[in-house]
Amino acid sequence: MTHLRRLAAALLAAGLTACQTLPSPVPDEAPASRQLDVPFYAQEKYQCGPAALAMALGAAGHEVAPATLIDEVWLPERKGSLAIELRAAARARERLVYPVDTPNQLFAQLDAGQPVLVMQNLAFSFWPQWHFAVVIGYAENGERVILHTGTDRGDGTHWNRFVRTWARADYQGMVVLPPGELPAKAEPQKLVRALNDLEQSPSPEAALPYWQATVERWPDKYLVQFGWGNLQWNRGEKEDAIRAFQKAVEIRPEAASAWNNLAEAWRQMDCAERAHKAIEQALQVEPTRQAIQDTRDQIKAMPEHQCPITGSGQ
Repeated sequence: MTHLRRLAAALLAAGLTACQTLPSPVPDEAPASRQLDVPFYAQEKYQCGPAALAMALGAAGHEVAPATLIDEVWLPERKGSLAIELRAAARARERLVYPVDTPNQLFAQLDAGQPVLVMQNLAFSFWPQWHFAVVIGYAENGERVILHTGTDRGDGTHWNRFVRTWARADYQGMVVLPPGELPAKAEPQKLVRALNDLEQSPSPEAALPYWQATVERWPDKYLVQFGWGNLQWNRGEKEDAIRAFQKAVEIRPEAASAWNNLAEAWRQMDCAERAHKAIEQALQVEPTRQAIQDTRDQIKAMPEHQCPITGSGQ
């Protein structure tokens, strides 16, 4: 009886919550309606994850049938997919995945022509029914959201109904981007994290066009220059890496990691004097850090060589 009372109370609370209204955050300058041209695949039973991902990948220029994704993202024991598997499968196909976890970000991506793959809980927090769909647009000034969901192509649903199901899944969402294209209103820190994740995929070179666009958009952001330097060094573009590390320490002189990387780069380029200067800067910031001390010891053991790189250097 106690269990029934608790269930009834929970259902009542859920019903009261359903009566609340949450205004749609469509920007004032946005059109009253927008619908993107996104491939549609009907979602078979328990396999909404592969279908939703295939639609997002298709919109990002990589056509793939949902059936080819099942072994990667569908978990038989769960009779469904997890968002982490979807992200990994998208990166394996050389696509950048960027999180979309607020209503404002959702509409920003749609207005930039980018559909958003979302996770929903179609039932209750205590009795979830997980589902993946792709938001492809909106109508009536955002009062209705248009989705590819289930077996419905371009299904319209009220904004409040949609956003509650999304909120019950902790606003989990993602945009899958074509090569070299960046998400709308991206945050540099989140973007660098997404780029680093792509670099860990089976095709790390896939990150290059996204990085190039990122450096062009935020040339004066420390994390951007630091990450760009690391990528270029790993690619064997050592002089480009050094220029990026130099830019990073100009932007943030107190960044010991960037000074240490610059010192190590100069060391490996046989530029002892420049390596000494850079590691001394790192030691001034973090004198007890072991990695910096190790770099200093390696630099101390360097023979004197004529630096092969001409021009100014730290």
